[in-house]
Amino acid sequence: MGIFLISHVLFLISETSCTQDAYEKGEGDYSQMTAEMADGYTSSEKKVTRFVTDDGEELTVATPFTSKAMPKADTVYRAVFYYNKTGQQAEVKGLNTVGVARPRLIDTLKTDPVHLESVWMGKSRRYINLSVYVMLGTTDDETAKQMFGCSRDTLVHNDDSTRTLRLTLFHDQNDVPQYYSQRTYLSIPTEDMDADSVELTVNTYKGTVVKRMKL
Repeated sequence: MGIFLISHVLFLISETSCTQDAYEKGEGDYSQMTAEMADGYTSSEKKVTRFVTDDGEELTVATPFTSKAMPKADTVYRAVFYYNKTGQQAEVKGLNTVGVARPRLIDTLKTDPVHLESVWMGKSRRYINLSVYVMLGTTDDETAKQMFGCSRDTLVHNDDSTRTLRLTLFHDQNDVPQYYSQRTYLSIPTEDMDADSVELTVNTYKGTVVKRMKL
């Protein structure tokens, strides 16, 4: 997956409708449960049966479920899982979709600003994760949809014989009005990064931010 449309919906497992993300605010009945970014796996019956966290822990879903966020059978999806854990089983209460941006060459690079909250890697070091706030607003223009991606810029050979891969966060506001902010999670896979470290450049409303991480 390269460039993708952002998704701002949190799906409750126990309901068919969607709701505002109360987990992120620490409100409601679910505020004390565990929240982990993970890869979720669907079965041949299109049910989410297990997920693997970024710390490498594999958990079985106590009650497998279907989700609009994970509609296909035998597929791996990226999400933030909200759950209660008992042993190696998880009682999943909700999930929040995560966009996956594989680094690639992008001819026309868009770097519209975002509010950057944090950048991190889990113990498995399989993803660079971002939490950003994007500006949203209602519009009658159905073509106005924000897009994200990751530009693979250059591979730098350092004096100490190590290599650093330079990346830039792609963001196209695409005429979406900017009335309020919404948190969005993004993940950049590291599996194809043939380097020792990475520099990720993000354009924010406060200026350019460069995050450096070892792979």
